[in-house]
Amino acid sequence: MANKVEHRLSEQQMKALTDLPLVFLITHDQSKSWPITHAISWVYAKDETTIRFAIEADSLLVKTLADHPVFTLIFFADQSTYSLTCTDVAAWETTARLPLKVALYEGQIKEVRDILFYGAAVSDRPRVYKTYDEAAAMQLDQQIQDILKG
Repeated sequence: MANKVEHRLSEQQMKALTDLPLVFLITHDQSKSWPITHAISWVYAKDETTIRFAIEADSLLVKTLADHPVFTLIFFADQSTYSLTCTDVAAWETTARLPLKVALYEGQIKEVRDILFYGAAVSDRPRVYKTYDEAAAMQLDQQIQDILKG
């Protein structure tokens, strides 16, 4: 897909965005006029044109997304690195009870680009290991994944 712009996710890309992947979420801080980047894993490809994600409710990203409802995700799939940009980003609510306050978002994919430099391949997707109570982390991750899939 090098240098080609797609407007939807492939099946492999959707699969890569469903199992708590490490992704980089980029938003725009209007007050400072620069990008803000965060690493997140609560991401889910609802379908080939819709991405959902969750962040902690007290994150700076909540304000930046309210001010400028556009985001880009950088993710790894299919031995490459992709940039996925969404617009029409909207917050949504859940009635599920969680031990942590989260903000939920959904965006419509406008473009997906292969951004890995020519002649390279990613051998393994990065994996994230929890460094705190692993059982509690797994439970929270599962609860949030269930909400994102709902």
